[in-house]
Amino acid sequence: MTDDQVPTFKPVRRRSFEEVATQIRERIEDGTFGVGDKLPAERALAEQLGVSRNTVREALRALEYTGLLNQRPGSAGGAFVSDGSIDVIRSAFDNLMRLGTVTASDLMEARLAIGRQVAMLACERYTDDDWQALVENIEATREAALAGDLRRRVRHSLAFHDLLAAAAKSPVLRILSGVLTDITTHFVRARGEMPNEFVIASRERMLQHLRARDGTKAADEMHAYLSKALGSYLQGVELPAAALALWPQQRRGENE
Repeated sequence: MTDDQVPTFKPVRRRSFEEVATQIRERIEDGTFGVGDKLPAERALAEQLGVSRNTVREALRALEYTGLLNQRPGSAGGAFVSDGSIDVIRSAFDNLMRLGTVTASDLMEARLAIGRQVAMLACERYTDDDWQALVENIEATREAALAGDLRRRVRHSLAFHDLLAAAAKSPVLRILSGVLTDITTHFVRARGEMPNEFVIASRERMLQHLRARDGTKAADEMHAYLSKALGSYLQGVELPAAALALWPQQRRGENE
């Protein structure tokens, strides 16, 4: 959507933020606003909808909470349409962990299951571009390890999982893999990272299985790697409440 395309909103009969949120959601669903598009300013929305700016602001906050919008500060900021899916799932897991409904062992079990499926599908579906990205990632991981740069090595190692999930060509599995990797990584960091001496060898074996398109061996390799890498951290472990409380802030800091 370009800046000169002005969407039309109809005045609401009930002056409630729910109805304002419904109209904005409908404009997103019908394609008027796409991912990354910026909504009109609060004042413009309020005038078109016939409501106060406070009502619009409340509606925008509600939509941000559901993951449909991202609100950015500053002169170039405003309300932008997000893809929503990952943040919503993360928020749901966040709440479940705070309530104690989901444990570290539960996350470990799910991470292993999804890791196996991603590896199998990647063997079937990867392209030349996927292969090249994985090879470059492993080389970057090796260089960081040789340089003794643990933080950089961990960053590349985590990126490998997303690249493999992208190669699987399954958007839902990629989202779930990303969320679970994010969460389990936080458990690891909350307990203290340790050098992973076996990551390079495991990645090289994974490449061999990918080249052979042997899904069973790739799945077994991923299961063995994750069991070894995460088992000592997550099996029967509870994340300290203080660390969990800092999780959203730490995620934001890591993304900056």
